[in-house]
Amino acid sequence: VNVEEVIAKANEYYESNASEWEFSQMFGEEDDPSSDSDTTGAEDNWISSLAFDSTGRFLAVGYNCGQVVVLTQQEDQTYQLYTEFKSHDSEFDFLTSMEIEEKINQIKWFPYDSCIPALLTTNDKTIKLFKMLEKEGAEGGTEVVVKPKKVFEGAHAYNINSVSFNSDGETFISTDDLRINLWNLNITTEAFGIVDIKPENMDELSEVITSSSFHPKSCNLFVYSTSKGMIRMADLRNSALCDRYAKEFEDTESDIGGFFQELVTTISDVKFSPDGNFIVSRDYLTMKIWDPRIENKPLRVVKFHDHLVPKLCDLYENDSIFDKFECSWNGTSYRLLTGSYNNNFYICDAFGSHVTPMCAVKPTAQQKPTFPHPNQHLEASQKVLHTAWHPNQDIIALGAKDFGYLYVRKTENDPK
Repeated sequence: VNVEEVIAKANEYYESNASEWEFSQMFGEEDDPSSDSDTTGAEDNWISSLAFDSTGRFLAVGYNCGQVVVLTQQEDQTYQLYTEFKSHDSEFDFLTSMEIEEKINQIKWFPYDSCIPALLTTNDKTIKLFKMLEKEGAEGGTEVVVKPKKVFEGAHAYNINSVSFNSDGETFISTDDLRINLWNLNITTEAFGIVDIKPENMDELSEVITSSSFHPKSCNLFVYSTSKGMIRMADLRNSALCDRYAKEFEDTESDIGGFFQELVTTISDVKFSPDGNFIVSRDYLTMKIWDPRIENKPLRVVKFHDHLVPKLCDLYENDSIFDKFECSWNGTSYRLLTGSYNNNFYICDAFGSHVTPMCAVKPTAQQKPTFPHPNQHLEASQKVLHTAWHPNQDIIALGAKDFGYLYVRKTENDPK
């Protein structure tokens, strides 16, 4: 890949596709301002995962209570309820005497052409594969039936943080703090451990795995990120056990030193671009775009949290510094999306300098769209953690507590 050519094509794209966005719709139930929003009951309704399918027709929304709501795109580009189902229930692990939450940690749609839509959901310990079928109802209408087809469990001693389908259409990986397992979709009874960073003596543990992702086109390549701010690329052709990674990406030029350095450099999300040519990583303060051929520095660093640096002590005290923000590519691999505090979110040109800051709120007739500014009072409880970008259109989905927002890019012929 010629990076100069990519940047030139990206700049052409930016000139013809201005990054101007407008509110489309919202879904979910608003927080009741009279109640304590930090109570457990309120948190059950918080969004914990968002995912578009490969066509963009469906948007799946996972919740802390284990519920999955599937929305479907209408002719006017809005999304309406298609079906909902209970994916996970809370369980008790008698070996560790701990409750396993029903919270949906991640949703991934089966990304290949199939007449029956299918999606993977996971909580801390169990991964499930569901299929959605449309059947004629008793009164002639169409009803949607969701069937659990496979349950993958018993392979993770630690909490699962991510799952990722392989481009071979047959396998997927699941990742916890110390291990990555490779599963075959047709075999639920066993998984193959391909990464294991657990030391013989747990006192020597210096890092954990935070996220992982398969390459969208090369079935042998995957990346995983760590709490030390490193991204490792592994190649399944080299070795069945990928403890010896093929490449390791690290940005050694940190602006933050001392106690907070490792906390703010912990990578919360890592993804290949849809074309497979670049990698994006999200840490607490920045988003970084990497060229896979250059391991010692990122191609670009997008900084949007510099105003939080003086407040790191406060953010540590209220545990906000451990928040895990997601990031998403658009279908062209030219733009990126990520969230922030005060319900702010940022749409960034991956190969340019332009960043569009916005605030996820429902606009009223009198209210103009609000834009974040660095001096605004920090509301750490109001945050956009979860993001998803429609694979073929400029429609983005945002998850902020118990509310979801959809925004669309303005076009020149937009009548609004």
